[in-house]
Amino acid sequence: MRRIGAIALLWLVLVSPAAAEPLLGGWSGFYLGGHLGGALGTSDWFDLGAGNIGSHNPSGIIGGGQIGYNFQLGPWVLGPQASLSGSSLGASHLDAIFQFGAAPEYDRSRNDLLGTLTGRAGYAWGPLLAYGQGGAAWAHTRYSLTGFFAPGLEFAVSDGAKWGWTAGAGLELGFAPGWSGFVEYDYLGFGSDLASLKCTAVADCGPPGKGAIGISIRENFHLLKTGLNFHF
Repeated sequence: MRRIGAIALLWLVLVSPAAAEPLLGGWSGFYLGGHLGGALGTSDWFDLGAGNIGSHNPSGIIGGGQIGYNFQLGPWVLGPQASLSGSSLGASHLDAIFQFGAAPEYDRSRNDLLGTLTGRAGYAWGPLLAYGQGGAAWAHTRYSLTGFFAPGLEFAVSDGAKWGWTAGAGLELGFAPGWSGFVEYDYLGFGSDLASLKCTAVADCGPPGKGAIGISIRENFHLLKTGLNFHF
């Protein structure tokens, strides 16, 4: 994350305002682009039958695209934006309670897709735009439990999606007619979400007579990304 942030800031410095060119027609209109960055966060797990079973700090690389529309009113720039990122965001921890089986149990999370739908509001100084944004966040998640019955055995899985909220800010710089580059920070808050991890390799792996394990998982993420937009 620190290396990605340093590269993004260096890129904005090298493309100095003196060398930047205003976008043709200002900031108004549709734009489409791509981004690359990093993400990290927290994942806290609470087993509904056993209590707090631990937490871990997922991290990974993100990359994807965004599309939006700008309305410019004098120096003010407003508009909606949608983004979608593929992600390697994930991690695991040693379960705090279930360590007495045939093997230690590990609790794993993976978020392979992250999306946002936001409203942006910013202020432009010629080719430089400073903006803030906020709205809805979405994630595709996969949670799993491994071990306990046998080393490395994945015995319970949940695969689904969840919604939350996001807020962030960024700087965008027009450096050629129709083109701009940006660096942006976003916070994605998902709060607590109840996941039902269904038994796979072992039948009735949960409470007696149950084919699933209910776990409340609280996750929040920090994203730092840089990218390019083409303005139509």
